[in-house]
Amino acid sequence: MRLRVHATMAFVVMIFATQGCKGGEPSTPPDAEVTSGGELPMQDDSVEKGGQSPAIASTDAATSPWGATRAEQCSRPERTPMSSKANRAFKRGLDAAQANDIASAQQHFQDTLKKDARAYPALYNLGVLADRSGDERKALDYYQRSLGVLPDYEPAARGITTIEIRRGDVQDAVASVEPIARDHRTNLEIQALYAEVLVEARRYDEAWMAARRALKCDERFVPALIALIKASRAQGRDELEDSILDQAMAIDANVAELHFLNGERLKDEPGRLRDALEAYLRAVQLRPDYAEARMALGIQLLAGGNYADALSHFQVAEKLVPTLPAVHVNLGDAYRASQRWTDAQQAYRRAIELETKLPEAHFGLGLLYLSAGGDFPGLDEVSALEKSVGEFKIYRSQMGPRLGRDDQSEEYLRDLDRMIQRAKRRIERDKERSARETERGAREEAGAE
Repeated sequence: MRLRVHATMAFVVMIFATQGCKGGEPSTPPDAEVTSGGELPMQDDSVEKGGQSPAIASTDAATSPWGATRAEQCSRPERTPMSSKANRAFKRGLDAAQANDIASAQQHFQDTLKKDARAYPALYNLGVLADRSGDERKALDYYQRSLGVLPDYEPAARGITTIEIRRGDVQDAVASVEPIARDHRTNLEIQALYAEVLVEARRYDEAWMAARRALKCDERFVPALIALIKASRAQGRDELEDSILDQAMAIDANVAELHFLNGERLKDEPGRLRDALEAYLRAVQLRPDYAEARMALGIQLLAGGNYADALSHFQVAEKLVPTLPAVHVNLGDAYRASQRWTDAQQAYRRAIELETKLPEAHFGLGLLYLSAGGDFPGLDEVSALEKSVGEFKIYRSQMGPRLGRDDQSEEYLRDLDRMIQRAKRRIERDKERSARETERGAREEAGAE
């Protein structure tokens, strides 16, 4: 069963493209992408002073017959930078976060707000820290406050929609970003985000329109191309997906999400699993806090028997998106494969706490008790096998009509029934043998007297 995930405690300090339309030239380091709460953006006066990017300015320098150049049509207002005192406090917060000193990072970001109440990057980063601590409500509050200062701040908008999609509230995500996209048509990042959310909502024609609005300003704008890759895949247009992905990779091969999408493409092709693993690994190397890529890489490593490396990726993912049930299910699978029985049980139970109706977690628990048997702490063999039966039955009940005729759980239940009967007969034989030996010993003792 494939579980989707849509945030390293060691944060990578990156500069977000908050200054205007981003060009398509390869960048070093690559532009940051936010998947599950976002990375920590660096405040940099050289980019925050805004205006149009050189790539946009060169798109169409000729004057339009309607009175405005393409560059003027695509430019957006300057963004006011933080005060110098606030900026210093903010950078100290980034340094603390990078050193994994979360408490100090939070304090420095709060100090930033005391020096500049409109420091929207500080509000955003407090949201990131809240999200990664598992407090989605507080994260949403900080993201909303950030947008209250700068209504088209892309990282905050992405943070909000990411949480809503993670919760399964796709229509809420559309409602969150739609007015921003409508009011800020020159913000290419917002248009690309809107296109991605529309893909999640299966509103494909509108997604293409939103992405094209960005591409009219910059035909090499990779985030918009990524949205079109996802739209093409969702529509089953494989050749178009491949073509756009190749085009985007040629523009900037340092974008982590492109390598992840390439891995998703390659893993379904016969004989290309090794190439897919390399693509996932490259995505993680480019962006260590890319939870979705770590999950995909971990799943493939686990299937290949590389339990230790798979476990390490799932553990990082759990720190990045602690409220995502799929993370805990996969973490449970890795612990189970490593015979860390109680850790696996805790991971599966945590997944069920986050999502009560989660058949995948019950399937994992069924396999756990079946695999551990009498080695599970506090359980004898029969008790463990009976718990396995109970979990598989819950799994089948929750799957309902989605349960296939060849679902493995049916075979497991048949095997478990035989195993339980054999174990019980063995226990009875052992009891009878023990009783006979006790009786013989008593007779021999009586005879000796």
